[in-house]
Amino acid sequence: MRGALGQFATGVTVITTTDSDGSPVGVTASSFNSVSLDPPLVLWSLAKSARSMAAFDRSGYFCVHVLAASQEALSARFATPGSDKFGGQDWRPGHGGVPLLQEFAARFQCKTTHTYEGGDHLIFVGEVVDFEKTAEPPLVFHGGRYALAKSKTAGERPGAAVDVTHGTFTENFFLYLLARAHYQASSALRDDWTAAGIDETEYLTLTLLGLGGPLSLQALQVRLDHTGRAPDHRTLPAMIDKGYVTETSDGMHYAITVKGREVYLALLAKSKAIEEQLLADFSDSDVAEVREFLQRFIRQTDPGIPDFWQTSSAD
Repeated sequence: MRGALGQFATGVTVITTTDSDGSPVGVTASSFNSVSLDPPLVLWSLAKSARSMAAFDRSGYFCVHVLAASQEALSARFATPGSDKFGGQDWRPGHGGVPLLQEFAARFQCKTTHTYEGGDHLIFVGEVVDFEKTAEPPLVFHGGRYALAKSKTAGERPGAAVDVTHGTFTENFFLYLLARAHYQASSALRDDWTAAGIDETEYLTLTLLGLGGPLSLQALQVRLDHTGRAPDHRTLPAMIDKGYVTETSDGMHYAITVKGREVYLALLAKSKAIEEQLLADFSDSDVAEVREFLQRFIRQTDPGIPDFWQTSSAD
């Protein structure tokens, strides 16, 4: 039942009131919903076993703070029983003395008008006596996890960016976007491997051997064939001459040398720095969303290419 209900995405709220001595009380709840616009009524529910039940039942007022996407920590704080929920929080008293937190996506000050039995919960209905909203995007809860509310945009149908009749395509052509993004993101790294005296094929070969190895020429070719930069019978001897690779004792495999590992680690460090720089202006959720999309895209288009970092194979 809980799992099925979790398929219904909700907002996340912190609802506050005061107890009998005027101390602030607050809980995290996702049961908030609208009831009526005229008169303006909202509802939410609280477990009868909650420590704060007596305070909400007697106060006569409550305030619903619809949390912003940046307020996961606040949600967790008010969901933790017995914690000092208001310590260090910026708040002021509102109608009926209820605590008003100063950051929110929306805020509704309410006078309790009705309470109803609802199984193991008590349902509170309140008349909205004051409300505010901001431009902050709301925090969402779905499937037992926090999520983001994002407006759907009308996308261009696949293939619409390409005009085969006239031999043209627009900047929305997906394969063009993928290719350009890769080229621009790797341009700085390309300069570094060129400075190290290696080409792209040697760079990819060095990376595979640095990740694991030793590998045969055949194994290297299988893993790099999809890049268009698979090594041939001339690549490994050239890398041996440069001191980056050595042939193993069986004469069938190749391993990275100390010098080669130094170059590999330097290029790996540069790759990490490039990633951090390129993604610095994007939110964690933006990055996670793009990564998830690319992983799905790779799975959908995968013709059986071995994972790049899984270097062991039966030659």
